[in-house]
Amino acid sequence: MINNIVYLHGFASSPTSNKANHIINFFKNKEIKVIIPDLNCGDFSNVTISKMLNETEAVISEISGKFIIVGSSLGGYIAALHAEKAKIKPEKMLLLAPGFNLYELFKNWLGDFGISEWEKKGVFYFMHYSYKKELPLSYEFYKDLKNHVPFPKIGEIPTYIIHGLDDNVVPLSTTKRFIALNPHTIAEFVEDTHELSSSINLILKRIEEMIYE
Repeated sequence: MINNIVYLHGFASSPTSNKANHIINFFKNKEIKVIIPDLNCGDFSNVTISKMLNETEAVISEISGKFIIVGSSLGGYIAALHAEKAKIKPEKMLLLAPGFNLYELFKNWLGDFGISEWEKKGVFYFMHYSYKKELPLSYEFYKDLKNHVPFPKIGEIPTYIIHGLDDNVVPLSTTKRFIALNPHTIAEFVEDTHELSSSINLILKRIEEMIYE
């Protein structure tokens, strides 16, 4: 039986995010343990994808029993990178508007000038949604993205993606490109935005199905 859920939050978020709290509350009386690594790694300003992966792998190495991974946005990308490379793999994965091809996404979000300023100044300020203020992030974060494939290949791990049709942060094309490389993945496109705020009940239902099916 699957008795662990690893939830990986998104960029500039935290283990106390809205989705994380919904998942914790939904499963708190169901003998399911919800484990949420802090992908800020104790220091958002100096975090990198490599550090996030190390933190995720360290937390997963301590799990007793089978587990699934639920990853939101950047957390979905971290989940897929982990599934591709790590020895301890999830039984299944649910990815929510996953942020694949993150290097190119940041170029699209900030533009060439923004990336150039980030490199020149060494930091770029991003709104951190948990701390509710702008925080600097080192250019090392962007440089480190080059060390990771944009679209991981996850083998035969059953994977389900929920992606909002009105997502203006991560294009639907990124999910479609990922599926082309990973045919064991199924996508459900819903009437929602990147945050998937209107799809919380659907997300909880899909997690429950993954655990009990």
